[in-house]
Amino acid sequence: MTSLYPDEMAEIYDAMYQSFIDYNKEYTFYNKLLQKSNPKSILEIGSGTGNLAKHFIKNKQNYTGLDYSKSMIGISQKRNPDCNFIQGDMRDFNLEEKVDAIIITSRSTSYLISNNDINDTFNCLHNNLNTDGVIIFDFIDANRFIPYIKENSPIVHTAQHKGINYSRKSSWEVSQHDNFLLEWTAKYYSDEIDDSKAIANDYSTVRVFTLNEMQLFLYLNHFEIVEIIDRKTYAYDTFVIVAKKKS
Repeated sequence: MTSLYPDEMAEIYDAMYQSFIDYNKEYTFYNKLLQKSNPKSILEIGSGTGNLAKHFIKNKQNYTGLDYSKSMIGISQKRNPDCNFIQGDMRDFNLEEKVDAIIITSRSTSYLISNNDINDTFNCLHNNLNTDGVIIFDFIDANRFIPYIKENSPIVHTAQHKGINYSRKSSWEVSQHDNFLLEWTAKYYSDEIDDSKAIANDYSTVRVFTLNEMQLFLYLNHFEIVEIIDRKTYAYDTFVIVAKKKS
C-alpha cells in the first residue's frame, strides 16, 4: 500500500468530499446497520479527515478512527479534538482493547490490491473483534465498474466548498495483470479544468472486486455474511457487506 494523501492532497480531498458526500446520510446509513448488533465500541478504518467521526462523537458513541494517512489524521484530530485517532495499516494493527464492530468506509478496500492484502486485513479484523463482533465494509463492483470506465473516460466530478469550485478529472487503465487492478490517474482543479493549471495530481493502483470473490475471502477468514446491500454512491456502484465473526 502506497503512502496516501500528502498534506496538500488531504486538504483538497477534505474540501471536495464534503460536497460529494452527505455525511449526515452516511452516518445514518452505517449507524442503522450497526445498531442491529448494538455494539458498545466501534472502529472506523479509512476515517479520513473525520467528517463521519464527528457524528459518532456527537451521539456519544465509543468510537475510534484509524487511517493510513498521517495528513488525514492531523485534520481529523483538529476537527475532533476529543476523539481517538490511530495512524495505522488495516492489514496489521493491534488495538489496546478489542471492539464490537469495525467499519471500513469510503471504498478503502480498493487499496488492498493483492490476495495477501485482503486475507491479512480480514485476519486482522477478526483478531481485533470481540466474540460475535461484526464488520461492515463497502467495495466497488468490478462487473459494473470496469465496463463503465471503458465506455466513459475521462470521468469528471465537480464540487464546491467555501466558495471555491473544484473539479477532478479521472482516467482509468485496466491492468493486464492478475486480479481486477486499475491504474487510476486523477487531476484536481479549482475554478476551471485546464491541465496547465492543475492544483494537484494523484496516481494510484487500486482494485475492484466481484461479489463472489469477496464472499469467498470472508468464508476463508472465518466470517459469516449477515447482509449484502447493493448501494450506489456519488460515483461508483458498490456492495456493502455486513459479516459476523465466527469462532
